[in-house]
Amino acid sequence: MAYFDVFSMYMERIAKKLEGAGYDVDVARDAALETVLAYRKNPERYDPRKVHLFTYIMGVARHKAVDRWRSVRARAQRDKKQGDVELLLRTPKDQVEKMETYVRVRQLVDLLEEGGGLNERDQAILRLFLMGEGSTEEMTKVLRLPPMSKEDQQSEAKRHRDRLLKRLARLGKEDSDDDS
Repeated sequence: MAYFDVFSMYMERIAKKLEGAGYDVDVARDAALETVLAYRKNPERYDPRKVHLFTYIMGVARHKAVDRWRSVRARAQRDKKQGDVELLLRTPKDQVEKMETYVRVRQLVDLLEEGGGLNERDQAILRLFLMGEGSTEEMTKVLRLPPMSKEDQQSEAKRHRDRLLKRLARLGKEDSDDDS
């Protein structure tokens, strides 16, 4: 079938079916449009002897809707995590908010020092983060790295920072699982 025929015949039906399956309107419409465009790029992938065109296109649309839904959900989780980090990193405006933030950070550090299983080096790196210090020079001092090139220092500092952040994320996840 010609692309325009497929678009006019099936676009709305696909979108409605996906919406009926519980997908968000935007996700359903995007998946339907992507499906029609994919069919336009590779119409030879459809074999009329195996299945009806609508069934074929609907199957592709379901896969695209699942992919789109996962992408939207992952983006929302990343945005939430980024918002949480920004909330912690933002500078409080008044003295009361500064004091509350200090107390929360102090409690977090105490909790990590007591039960987090962080070694002294990780605790020192965490203190640097909480003080807003993220320079490679300070990280290499805390890590007591041997003399090396600037690029190697940066990659080692990044590796340790990423490792610590992953560990903290796991600790946070375990802690939130205990509360439920």
